[in-house]
Amino acid sequence: MRLRNTAAAMLLLGVVSACGGGNGADGTGGNGNKGPPGAATTLEMAASVTLSAEQANQPEQIFVYSFPLPAGQQTLLGLQGDVSMVSFMPAVFNQSLITVGTLPSGACPTSGTVYPSYDALYGAFPNIVPLQGFIVKNPDSGTADVTADIPLPAGLAVSNCMVLLMDWAGGSAVTMNSTLSMTYVSSSSPSTAVLLQTNQEFVFGADLGAGSTTDDTLSFVQETSITQAGTILAFLGDISDSAFDTGGTPSPPPGPWQTMNDIYLIPGGCPNQIPVNSSGFTEQAGNYYADIPSNAQHLLNVPLTGVQNVAVTRAVFKRVSVAVQAGDCLLTVFGLDAPNGGGIDSETQVKALFQPAG
Repeated sequence: MRLRNTAAAMLLLGVVSACGGGNGADGTGGNGNKGPPGAATTLEMAASVTLSAEQANQPEQIFVYSFPLPAGQQTLLGLQGDVSMVSFMPAVFNQSLITVGTLPSGACPTSGTVYPSYDALYGAFPNIVPLQGFIVKNPDSGTADVTADIPLPAGLAVSNCMVLLMDWAGGSAVTMNSTLSMTYVSSSSPSTAVLLQTNQEFVFGADLGAGSTTDDTLSFVQETSITQAGTILAFLGDISDSAFDTGGTPSPPPGPWQTMNDIYLIPGGCPNQIPVNSSGFTEQAGNYYADIPSNAQHLLNVPLTGVQNVAVTRAVFKRVSVAVQAGDCLLTVFGLDAPNGGGIDSETQVKALFQPAG
């Protein structure tokens, strides 16, 4: 699911003390727990929404829950908890992207409000900044979930209002759940650490337009340019790679399959021979692993393996300490090994935690 990107982002995942709080239409929101001034505070977030039959007939539905922060600057220290999607019959492909963002100024959105697209959401709230998302996919009925356990090596600045976006696209009704908690402290000045957008989604085994291919032997790329010197401190988020439902198009792999999810650091700039659009991703598949230069540093490798009609989801949290310079490039490369063919939806919501120098 391609979430509309805004500038290089901070992370967040959830503050609760609902702005409008409590129950929304077809959903619930939780309340936060506040500690003494100056102390680290744990905020619990519990949100759940079930699509109605009418909503499940739409192409996409985005439910919004808001959580105001205390006045002044705050610093996010870490997050824990689960996000899940329960798919009901019929057994068809569904996916849910649960994202936390911030609204730096203005009134919080009303919790439980639903929007048909990101264009509609940002039309109503153009200042929302998406931060960290978690993706879960499922080609069958049942529960798909992922657990976050992320102690941040550098705190991230948050303020005013947090928003939880529960985004569904698929073929049947689902229930989306979040039981996330975060720790944060009040700060006299904002943290300068940010999250770099190394996340993207591509489809193998079908021609669905830009970012898809019928040739499973090819690959895709998301490029992220580094604009200032600093240090990459961690990779965090999750990856969910899934077949499509049986009887659908494209058909699932008839045998085993493995996706390749890699991030490389390219000193001095992104390879000129890799054609990317204004959003930094390749619309056409190519043999892009062969275009990775010999001086590239391989920072992350997360292969996911499945058989036939399944989804495989994995949480990612990897501490690193990699010095980078302005003009360097992070290259996220997506590949598939499916000897017997078949369709796979491959998506990473892994981002790079970056601390600028100075």
